[in-house]
Amino acid sequence: MSALVIWGEDDHERRGRALATTYATTAQKISVKPTKMPGLATLVFWGHGDPSAFCGLPSKDFVDLVGAWRKLNGDLKTVEMLTCNARHKQYGFPDSYTKQVVDQLGKKQAGIKFKALPVAVGPSGKTADYSILKWHPASATWAYIGAPGDFPQQGSSTTMDKHMHAADVKLGDFMPPRGDNVGYVRAHAAMKAFQGMTVTHPYAIKRKWDQKQVDVYNEELKLVKRDAFIMAGTIGLLRWCLTEIN
Repeated sequence: MSALVIWGEDDHERRGRALATTYATTAQKISVKPTKMPGLATLVFWGHGDPSAFCGLPSKDFVDLVGAWRKLNGDLKTVEMLTCNARHKQYGFPDSYTKQVVDQLGKKQAGIKFKALPVAVGPSGKTADYSILKWHPASATWAYIGAPGDFPQQGSSTTMDKHMHAADVKLGDFMPPRGDNVGYVRAHAAMKAFQGMTVTHPYAIKRKWDQKQVDVYNEELKLVKRDAFIMAGTIGLLRWCLTEIN
């Protein structure tokens, strides 16, 4: 076995098992204790994340878990992470979760390659403060969405993830039940090609929108297209979108 996929929370089991098929391997829950597996070279983790924890683990505990696997599997050379918000500093944390992990791996587990999704930078050149990795089970497609934070009030030093969620909603507008494109790949292509809402569009007619409401929608979509980072693909493509960050 050259790779093992490990999912964190229970709601990640289905996607974890789907991902394992692209590595021609198996998947298991993170609570399963490390064991010796002949030829194991790569661990792939998928779960919820933010600067404080990933798969429910603070960065120190995650690095210790990697160490426990490596102690039993001398061929382990690569660790891959799939999650939301891993690349961003938030909530008063001095470093992103990935930076915390990289610093500790260098001290405790030298030689391990660490991979994660790239830092999200939108078309306008703005770096995202928040990101989310969406999964669509029916089509086995995903979307990695990032956007800058917004300040909820004047003088605030803390940003919120309003822009990221706006991008998520706008992308979802092109998928069932609101749109016609099944899966994130088709929805993303449709969103990029969309020239703007009109009062005669079925979406607007269903909601009984007037021109003012249509204008608001178009302005919001314009901001999403300008500032948000969106990358979408099939489950088989996901592993190839990771970047080495140590």
